[in-house]
Amino acid sequence: MNLNKTPQRIRVIVIVVLVGTAVLLSILDSTGNLNSLFSFVRDPMTIVLGWTSGRAETVSGALSGPRDLQSAQEQIALLQNQVDSLERENEELREIQGEYQLLLDLFNRVRQSPEYTRQTASVIGRDTSPSIRSIIIDKGSDDGVRVGMPIESARGLVGRVFRTTPHSAQVALITDNASAVPSRLGNSRATGLLRGGGLGGSLTMDWIDLKYQVEVGEVALTSGLGGEFPQDIVIGRISEVSRSEAELSQQAIVQPAVDFDSLEVVFVITDFQPIDIDIFSDPPSN
Repeated sequence: MNLNKTPQRIRVIVIVVLVGTAVLLSILDSTGNLNSLFSFVRDPMTIVLGWTSGRAETVSGALSGPRDLQSAQEQIALLQNQVDSLERENEELREIQGEYQLLLDLFNRVRQSPEYTRQTASVIGRDTSPSIRSIIIDKGSDDGVRVGMPIESARGLVGRVFRTTPHSAQVALITDNASAVPSRLGNSRATGLLRGGGLGGSLTMDWIDLKYQVEVGEVALTSGLGGEFPQDIVIGRISEVSRSEAELSQQAIVQPAVDFDSLEVVFVITDFQPIDIDIFSDPPSN
């Protein structure tokens, strides 16, 4: 080893280090990191502690994550219970509103025709027999209900009492195929016989004289002819008219005013006395 060249090598190394340091400082200054270097040189422990503190917070957040997730799930469950409770309250309020509207409709119907005495009855069943369309109500012979009494709802005619027990009664609906209700139209005043169409059938008003101009939308009412029903109980509206010149009559399809599938409360007209006019159908004896 040539010792004479050692001082020269040292000088070269020093120059390289100084040049490298100058270049590094220049780069740090241009990138804005020179102050951070000086801060590290002045107080290296602060930088180290700051870095380790950030890593510790990250680790702590990772460890506390499951606890935060559990708390969030509990909060979601609590909010869901509150939503379910509010939905139940809304359903109860809608039910109360529906009952109020039903009672209001019944009250208005009584006020429109105060000449009759009515007894309210709840629908407690529907006859599934295909032979007769009927409902069962919770008033019977012990309550003064008799066979033949007319039944109506807040919207219109329902039918007649078909048979009774002490505490219930069967009501044959006007939609039954054996039903026949003498009817009159509100505008044209044409009369006819309203017949039920049975299960799935339509109400039809037969034997309407051709001289009457029957219009779709006319209201069909009980006429009172035959003495079986009071006058002017709403039945429904005309939805279709067909004329038959050959039969000298016309027929109308009637859309009933009553929704028979959703009946809850009905009226029994207890003071109407049917009039038996069958005696007049027999020829007088000599």
